[in-house]
Amino acid sequence: MQSYYTLMASLPQLPREFDDGPIPISAATLRHRVSMLDHHDRQTVQQVSDFFRWDRQPRDRSDAEIRATHRRLVAEIRHPLVALLVHHRFEMRMLVAALRCQRGGLPPPEFPELPLAVWIQRHWDEPCFRLNDRFRWLPRFCQAIEDHQPRRAQWHLFTELWNHWSRWNDQYTFSFESVVLYLARWEILHRWASQNEQCGRQRFNDLVDDILQTGGVNC
Repeated sequence: MQSYYTLMASLPQLPREFDDGPIPISAATLRHRVSMLDHHDRQTVQQVSDFFRWDRQPRDRSDAEIRATHRRLVAEIRHPLVALLVHHRFEMRMLVAALRCQRGGLPPPEFPELPLAVWIQRHWDEPCFRLNDRFRWLPRFCQAIEDHQPRRAQWHLFTELWNHWSRWNDQYTFSFESVVLYLARWEILHRWASQNEQCGRQRFNDLVDDILQTGGVNC
């Protein structure tokens, strides 16, 4: 318990919202602080990190690979909160993949063996798969997609993850679960900040292209 208290006390407080200001701690510093954990806890943290790294990869994975990854994680993960976190993130991933296929006129993906997959297939032809009441963020996400605002859609997705995991975090104090949820929310901060950086580079490149096309600017 002392190691968790010392570790959590050494970590700067995360912002109230994931899009509110800079990341308060670098990845390198965070890794160094997490090294304070014992071997067993570090292994569990590594499972979380590996899952998020896999989840960041391009979406052109086969359905079979996604199902296999889900089965492996279910078999390997022993910590209840980590299992719950991975399950929640998988459900979000399934919903986004299903909406993408539905909009593209494609058949339902072959999802992992989860009750949500059965529901989606049963209500495939209905708006938001009749899940508006269960997933309150879903109508806003769908509307952003309809309005061709993918960044706004991503904001709604990250908001749901951030708020959900922050509510979980309120149940713990200076525990290993606090460490896991800190890392999970830091991942959202990192992904959103990385998107901002990419968008900034794209805007700069677009400006350069405009200048080249018009032959320069007046100084």
